[in-house]
Amino acid sequence: MKSLRGSFIRYLIPSCVVCAVGAVAIEALTTYLQHWYLNRIWGSYDSLVTEAPDNMLPYDLLYYARVVLVPIWAVLCLLFTARVFYRREIKAPVDVLTRASERILGDDLDFSVECDSRNELGALCGSFEEMRKNLYDSNYRLWKSLEERKRLNSAFSHDLRTPITVLKGYMELMEQYDGELSPEKQSEILAKMSGQVGRLEHYTEKMSSLHKLEDIIPDVSGVGFGTLCAQLGESGRLLCGDERFSFAAEGDARAVLYTDTELIMQVFMNLVSNAQRYAASRVECAARLTDGELLLTVSDDGCGFSEEALRKAWQPFYRADNENDREHFGLGLYICHLLCRKAGGSIAVGNGESGGGTVTARFSKNISENR
Repeated sequence: MKSLRGSFIRYLIPSCVVCAVGAVAIEALTTYLQHWYLNRIWGSYDSLVTEAPDNMLPYDLLYYARVVLVPIWAVLCLLFTARVFYRREIKAPVDVLTRASERILGDDLDFSVECDSRNELGALCGSFEEMRKNLYDSNYRLWKSLEERKRLNSAFSHDLRTPITVLKGYMELMEQYDGELSPEKQSEILAKMSGQVGRLEHYTEKMSSLHKLEDIIPDVSGVGFGTLCAQLGESGRLLCGDERFSFAAEGDARAVLYTDTELIMQVFMNLVSNAQRYAASRVECAARLTDGELLLTVSDDGCGFSEEALRKAWQPFYRADNENDREHFGLGLYICHLLCRKAGGSIAVGNGESGGGTVTARFSKNISENR
């Protein structure tokens, strides 16, 4: 790496040579003109002549010109050298650093600090670029953290709505049959409400300890297929009503699944809530147990998915252009997609042959075998 001091010396040496040559030239020229003037006055210059001519002003002016022009020439040489040195060695990196500082002050870090100088200022530009990269990475991590927190908060508020709706359904059922329910039926409804409250507590505790949705860890436990289907069917009927909802199960009711029941319930309730929003009159659900998977299919008789929705359904906060429901965050299918992967499965969207949307969620019967 070249130093500014060494570069300046390399510029200064030829400048001093030019300055010295110019000073000698000025001295020689003024001396020649003085002699020429004296020869013109006397015809021939004789150093022994003691009587000075009457008009010596031009001669004196040439003398003073020599005295003044030599230092002026030296100053001009130094100024020219400094200007060339500044323009070639200093101006470019200083301009780069100035522009970079202005952009950083304007919170614009999407650029690069590039400079071809190989001196200390070029090295400073390199250090500035490293600082910009660190600032950019730091801001990007902060932005990602804020986005993850935003998504987490939105998902939290989105998923709280469904169990609250189920609880409201139980409350309306008890109010509707106030005084007509047997003590056993009341105890059964209260037990189911207590189960929903427990779900809320468990979900709140799990979400409060997360920094992002991808940190969710399935809580694996054994559950019978018949028991799970009963919970799914009852929750769906409370959300949609008996007239609009139907549920069918296919598989051995005694089979045991080793999975996170809470994740499955969250996916199912999200899918049913979405189907109810777009259904014209019916929401049909089916659970099918195969050798290695649990399949949940939710269909509606609405207008179905558009081509754009089929491509962008998994994107967080995606909403169709004609979506007017301000309480719809556009997170349902995104959350379902993420939770299905956590449960060792996947999810697919499409349209039924007779119209309406169809979503199929797949879950592993044994999560531990797929992690």
